[in-house]
Amino acid sequence: MLLLHQVARVDPRRAERELRTLATVIKRVAMVQATEVALMASVAARAPLRLTGTGIESMRPPLPPTQLPGSPVLLVHGFCGTKSSLSPIAHCLSAQGLTVDTITYTPFGTSVERLADRLVAAVYRILAETGSDKVHLVGHSLGGVVIAQAIADGRLDGLVDTVVTLGSPFGGSPWANLLPFGEVVRALRDGSPLLRRLATAPAQDGVRWLVLTATQDLVVPGLRSVPAHAKVHAVTVGGVGHLGMLLSRRVVKQVVGHILDAAAA
Repeated sequence: MLLLHQVARVDPRRAERELRTLATVIKRVAMVQATEVALMASVAARAPLRLTGTGIESMRPPLPPTQLPGSPVLLVHGFCGTKSSLSPIAHCLSAQGLTVDTITYTPFGTSVERLADRLVAAVYRILAETGSDKVHLVGHSLGGVVIAQAIADGRLDGLVDTVVTLGSPFGGSPWANLLPFGEVVRALRDGSPLLRRLATAPAQDGVRWLVLTATQDLVVPGLRSVPAHAKVHAVTVGGVGHLGMLLSRRVVKQVVGHILDAAAA
């Protein structure tokens, strides 16, 4: 306020412009966070339904052999997410003629390592079903950490074309420090053994990795969503939060463009 008073004594019109700009910024941030709260409330309301189940499962019957262009795409949602969480991305990729499967899981009563085991099995299955040599992997939040773990243990060597992670807590999430339960939650805390292992794991050769971060992400703020290894291309999207990025046209465009570029290469 002292700065604004000083500006007002020099140029009242400039002070008015500064106040209007500040008010606009505050309004935009408030709208983004209001959207985040609404989305989180929706996720929380569905959480009891996620307490059942044993891990990653496909939500569709087995695919018949297909000749669709490009490698198939596997989408992995975040903590307490559902198949519908990634619907905008899935619909846009399907519209481009790519084979897309969304896999879902419960994060309770399991671990990141066990979820990665199931993801590896899902990759083998979709490659066998489609006759493709490689797969694209897209993960939001915890889903990205599951993908990183599956890659780090070496069982997907040579089988992954591209990876896209959105707001994944490779550097930990402050929220995980507040939640007292669950092996998966403990793995997402700052400096956990799992995150330390992933930070030192070498990048897989030949995998193009796109990292998307959001300026209003309070769940995985700042650069916590960028893996430690250097072989990633990071893009920051403004004006969206941790869950809102899944509904952002700019984010969807980045994901689809990255995968289509790889398919055309």
